[in-house]
Amino acid sequence: MSLDIALLLFLKVDRPFNTDTVSNKSKLLEITPDDVCRWMNLRAFGEENPAEDAKPVNARASTLDYAKKDPSSFMPRCTVPWDPIRNEGNPTRSDLVNAVIKKVKRSEIRREGVQSAARRPVDYEEFIRLLKLSRSKNDKGTLKYLVSAVRALPHCGVLLYNQLHGEYRPDLS
Repeated sequence: MSLDIALLLFLKVDRPFNTDTVSNKSKLLEITPDDVCRWMNLRAFGEENPAEDAKPVNARASTLDYAKKDPSSFMPRCTVPWDPIRNEGNPTRSDLVNAVIKKVKRSEIRREGVQSAARRPVDYEEFIRLLKLSRSKNDKGTLKYLVSAVRALPHCGVLLYNQLHGEYRPDLS
C-alpha cells in the first residue's frame, strides 16, 4: 500500500494505517471524493477544510495532480469517472477533486501560492561545461558555433555586469 493510500484511509476511518498492509477492495470502495478533497486540502493548505480565502502554502497544483495518480491507480474502478448519482467510480476523477486543483492553480496564477522550485540559477562552472559540450559536438558546419553563441549571449551580459561591479570575478586561467 502506498503512503498516499494510507493517508487517505487514515482520513476516512480516523486511525493510522501502516504502508505494509494490503488494502482490500471494500476499504477502497468506501473512499469518496470528499475524502480525496480533504486529503488534497491537507496537502496544499495544511488543513482539511480551509477557508475560501486560504492560500496554498504546502503544495502546487502540479504536485496535487501528480499525487492523485497514486491513489487513482489503486482504485478498483480506476478507469471509470466518478458518478455522483450512483456514488461509484474513481473518486479521484470527480469534479470536486478537480475543483480543489483548480483553486490551487488560480492561487498560483495570482502568485499567492507556493513558489515553483523548478528554476535555479546556472552557476559559472555549469555554464562553462555547457559551452564546451556544445562546441565539442561533431556537427558539420557552423551550426555548433551558432548554438553555443546563442546560449552564451545572455550569460555574457550578466557576467560582464557582475565583473564591472566587482560582485563576481571568475578564475579564467
